[in-house]
Parts: sequence; C-alpha cells; structure tokens
Amino acid sequence: MLLSKKLPIIIILIVLIFYSCSEKKSDEELLKLKENFNKPSFVLSSAKSLLGENVKFAFKGKFDQDTVIEVIAGTEVTNKAEWGIDFIFLKLKNEQLTKLWDTGLLQGSFNNSLCNKIKFPSFDHELIYYNSKDYFLGSSGGEIFSYIVNFQNSKIYYAHLIIEERKPVSLYIAPNIDVPEIQNFFISIFKKDYPDLKLITQDIQLSY
Repeated sequence: MLLSKKLPIIIILIVLIFYSCSEKKSDEELLKLKENFNKPSFVLSSAKSLLGENVKFAFKGKFDQDTVIEVIAGTEVTNKAEWGIDFIFLKLKNEQLTKLWDTGLLQGSFNNSLCNKIKFPSFDHELIYYNSKDYFLGSSGGEIFSYIVNFQNSKIYYAHLIIEERKPVSLYIAPNIDVPEIQNFFISIFKKDYPDLKLITQDIQLSY
C-alpha cells in the first residue's frame, strides 16, 4: 500500500529529472551551435547547405533589430538565360537557417569584386556594400556596379559608374537613396579614382 502511494511521486521525479537533463542538453547544443556561427567557414557551409554550391560568400552580422543569429549570403548566376548576383537574408530559427528575404538578381559579379559589411552612423545595424571594381572595365571603357543593401527595410541603394570613349565619366545614383550619408559615400568613393566624374539623372545601359 505504501509503495503504491509513493509510485506516482517516483514517476514524477523521474520525468522531472529526464526533462531537466534533456533541457540542459538542448541548451548546450544551442550554445555550441551559436559558437559555431562565429566561425566563417561554418557560416559559409551552413549557407551552402540551404542555398546550394553557388553561394560565393556568407557573413554573420546584425542586419536588423532582431537578436537572433543573422547571415547574409551572396549567390551568382551565369548562364545563357540570365546573369547577375543575389543577396539573401537568412535567420536562425529552430536551430536552422531560414531564408527571410532576397534582393532578386542584380547586375554584377562577385569575381574580383569588393563585398563586405558596412556600418553608417545613421543606422544602428549593419548593411552590405558591394562594388564590382574593374571586372566590367576594359581598355576602351566599361562600367562599375555598386550597391548598399539595407535588410532592415528590404531596400537596395544603387550607383552605376559608366565610362565611354570620348565621353565624360558618368555616375548615376538611384533616386530612392533617401539617406544623404549613403549618397555622399557613393560619390566620394568614385571621385577618388574619377575626380571629374559627372552626375547624371538617367541610367545608361551599355551594350557589349
């Protein structure tokens, strides 16, 4: 009789111990996972597991107001039908990276380009800065594509430098740039190499 009264208590204690151990193990696994995301190689491999081998880079950072682990991955497409680059916003949910938003295909290539996180005083989170550098430049001219992406507002800021023979170097800055700091950044970056550049209000599409 005494044993039968104690049995429910023993079962409850066993369940509590098991739950406590499981919870502790889960916390330890989550902590280890978060620590792994401090390793660039792990960040890249995790992004490739989700998006495929065409991922060219992946950065962990703080890209909005959320406190979870966030990653930006860059993919590139080059085939007869289409070409360009895509920036993809990923977040860690239920211990797995999940796709939240992407820019869609933009003109550019990650070959010989500059791409990294960037911080402006106007924002309390990080953005991604891309510059195609000299990849689309040749002896007779060419172009440079540049983007700053604000993932907090799903906004793409775009600048396009155009170099044509017997014409002044032109810089187009997209009209959606509503932060003077970003506009000034684009202008100052390009003026370092092309001090006499001319600002234009209509973008130019070069034919190759």
